[in-house]
Amino acid sequence: MTRPRCAVSTTKTPEGGTLMDRRRKHWRTPRKIIVALVLFGILLFLWRTAKAQEPTLHGVYNALSGSMAPIWVAQEAGLFGKHGVTVDLKYLAATSAVQGMVGGSDDVGLVGSQGIDAKLEGADLVYVASAIQTFVFHLYAQPQINSVADLKGKVVAVTQPAASTDYAARIALSRFGLTPDKDVKILYSGNISALLTAVQSGNAAAGIMSAPTTLQAKASGLKPILNITGLKIPILFVGVLTSPKVVREKNEALTRFLRAHIEAISVIRRDKEATIKSLKKYLKTDDYNVLDAVYEEYKDVFPQVPLMTAAEVKGVLDVAKSPRAKQTRPEEFFDNSLMQKIQSSGFTDSLYGKR
Repeated sequence: MTRPRCAVSTTKTPEGGTLMDRRRKHWRTPRKIIVALVLFGILLFLWRTAKAQEPTLHGVYNALSGSMAPIWVAQEAGLFGKHGVTVDLKYLAATSAVQGMVGGSDDVGLVGSQGIDAKLEGADLVYVASAIQTFVFHLYAQPQINSVADLKGKVVAVTQPAASTDYAARIALSRFGLTPDKDVKILYSGNISALLTAVQSGNAAAGIMSAPTTLQAKASGLKPILNITGLKIPILFVGVLTSPKVVREKNEALTRFLRAHIEAISVIRRDKEATIKSLKKYLKTDDYNVLDAVYEEYKDVFPQVPLMTAAEVKGVLDVAKSPRAKQTRPEEFFDNSLMQKIQSSGFTDSLYGKR
């Protein structure tokens, strides 16, 4: 006895097609969704696995100014991730940033010349790349002051002893034949806001400042009498600081960090809006005039090939107060080996269309 076959509906639906066709379509759509979700899950797992395998560096920056733009742009534009390193980034005042690297809680940072001061006192630190190799400052004065020469017998405000503003004032005044602490009194105001107030109130005849403070200075009637940036005085203004231990034990991660640092500089030079987006986040302001002023102040000061130079370190040693400063060679404070390796690979040239 033959078994009856299951009837297959060939009844046409009002929309056209049979009921079986509709059932096939009904199951086909969920199946596609399931496959898509599975693929997404696999890709997400692979991405998380790759991220977990990426080396991580604890990074710091020590100022809320445009001088920190390379590390901010590298973070916000995803350049650290692009080069295969995760950077846990935070702000620390210069002294704390240096102490963190000495103690090992932080790996690398964008800082000023404080690393030189610390090494002169015995800290085991080294600069592995440059960021800014000259002062980025202006000398603003009260309306009756017309030139640097007019400051003889007057007071010039800076922030703190051995700060970049202090060094800038002393070197600039010396270049114009004035002896700091003799011909011109140096006033330590503590911070940039107090510095501006000192000049506005008449407690100082002039002060060392940069954007966006210069906007406030202009608005209050102060005037620029010297573009210190234009003097191109060799000085380690900002550099990439780390420890020899990190260079040894986290060499590959540090190399990736430096590649991102170099690429960030190229972004700053060619992409104003991307840079301003990063400045906006870290400077915590929506004022486009401020952001634009900061960008214009700093966009051209970062070298395409940020190799450390003996000249910029010597500039700091020449004005450092430590007795050891005159007994050490500039080359003892930096190691260009990682930067030279990156440069020889052709990476830097590729960013600027060179062959």
